[in-house]
Amino acid sequence: MNKTLLEENKAKLVAERKRLKSVLGHNTTADEEFPGGLRPQFMEAGTEQGENASEVEQFANDLSVNDDMEERLKKVEAALGRIAAGTYGVCIMGEEIEEARLRAEPAAETCVAHAK
Repeated sequence: MNKTLLEENKAKLVAERKRLKSVLGHNTTADEEFPGGLRPQFMEAGTEQGENASEVEQFANDLSVNDDMEERLKKVEAALGRIAAGTYGVCIMGEEIEEARLRAEPAAETCVAHAK
């Protein structure tokens, strides 16, 4: 594993984790019902039928984005865990992950051959 790449990616992953936590914390409220205890705020736009439909649609969109960010945060934290454990850069199938792939996706857990 290229030590320079490892340090660069660690810095990128730490920054990404901070950004995701900030975004999730800013747009969410604590709730044990949702993964990570976070869910989007439900915005009240009004009481008219059209306004209510807009509220529900916006909430559904926000919930989807929130789920995507939660998944990304899990991948980033897993990559940071692999760095701490000394297994960063090794595919879940045991092969080395290509440097180009790690440069493109610092949180990658598979080599190109085993990517979904």
